Amino acid sequence: MVQTLSKITLIIICILQGIAAQDFSLDKSIPKVKLAPIIKSLVLPGTGEFSLDNKSRGRVFSFVESALWITTVGSFLMSNIEHRKSKVFAVEHANIFVAGKDKEFWVDIGNYDTREDFIQEHLRFRDYDAVERYKNNEWDWDWKGSKSHRESFESMRISSDRLALAGKFFIGGIVVNHFVSAIDVLYLQNRFLSTGKITFVPRYEPINSNLSYSLTFQF
Repeated sequence: MVQTLSKITLIIICILQGIAAQDFSLDKSIPKVKLAPIIKSLVLPGTGEFSLDNKSRGRVFSFVESALWITTVGSFLMSNIEHRKSKVFAVEHANIFVAGKDKEFWVDIGNYDTREDFIQEHLRFRDYDAVERYKNNEWDWDWKGSKSHRESFESMRISSDRLALAGKFFIGGIVVNHFVSAIDVLYLQNRFLSTGKITFVPRYEPINSNLSYSLTFQF
């Protein structure tokens, strides 16, 4: 679900920015760079384009920014919900005490049916530090012989982690969108070339979910 959400969002971003980022001849009517529009887009994507009366490009960057923020907040909220659900599920089916438990504990209970199973395996590995960690009965758990319950918990925990990771990924997209909008304003002001043509095209690779940008200068 997380991978699908990420791919859909990236595809939308590519399509929208692709509409705005078409081949264009640099405008010769602007003799020098104005810092105010660049700073505006760096703070809030699209506002710099609006200040240069390029509303179509401004709307694209503004829409992408809104979509990224909504997706980011949604990812973290869903991650938190899944995390809470997994804890409640573990309390109900594994007889655990939630207080004072760290991330490593939640990973361990998703991989072993009981605390005793964990201890015995790590004794075979001579991992005595791990065994010492769970010597206190407050760290006990028992999935009551139901492997399906443990697997359901593990599925919820992994889903929560993936959603949180997706949220961090989209935060990166927000940062990129700010810089791309500022650079776009710079291009619109004829910063680099007085004549010529720039091709600015976003690229999305669905195999590894990579989003990149291609810049081509023609003299």
